[in-house]
Amino acid sequence: MKTSDAEALSYGIRLRERLMIWLVGITHPVYERWFRRRRPAWQHTTARLLRYEAGSLGRALGIFLTDNRISLIPRFEDHDVFHVLLEYDTTVAGESEMQFCLLGSGKRSLYVMGTCAIAWLAFPEYWPRFRTAYRRGRGLRRFHHWYFEYLLGEPLEEMRAFIRGEKLDSFPDF
Repeated sequence: MKTSDAEALSYGIRLRERLMIWLVGITHPVYERWFRRRRPAWQHTTARLLRYEAGSLGRALGIFLTDNRISLIPRFEDHDVFHVLLEYDTTVAGESEMQFCLLGSGKRSLYVMGTCAIAWLAFPEYWPRFRTAYRRGRGLRRFHHWYFEYLLGEPLEEMRAFIRGEKLDSFPDF
């Protein structure tokens, strides 16, 4: 591929990424108003999350927020927890992959399905990554409905292993 072709492709991806970010900016307040209005906001700050024990979900979430220079969005805190649990980055491609993984694991929200549909149409060069993320999600336990604010003190690696369906020595067999 010539340099000018690579530059044009890169510019096209950046333009589509900006379009996705713009769409999220427009749809987020509407989604919050109509679908998240009854959900209580967490009473945690990044500083408070960083006080959790090393290796816990809460500490990892605090580190994620600090590293990415973001803060929790009230009533959308689970979104950042999904990033921590699933280890997807905050780029547009990473966000889209995470949504495909969540879709594969059974999360059926208007926002997840809309994001996946738009990402599928807008980023054909990422289709293999999206398929991989979806298949990964199909192999996970359903976890999207958990109330994560009560799980912030739990060991992160044990939570990840449990979601993957691995047998843990710390949990009894039932």
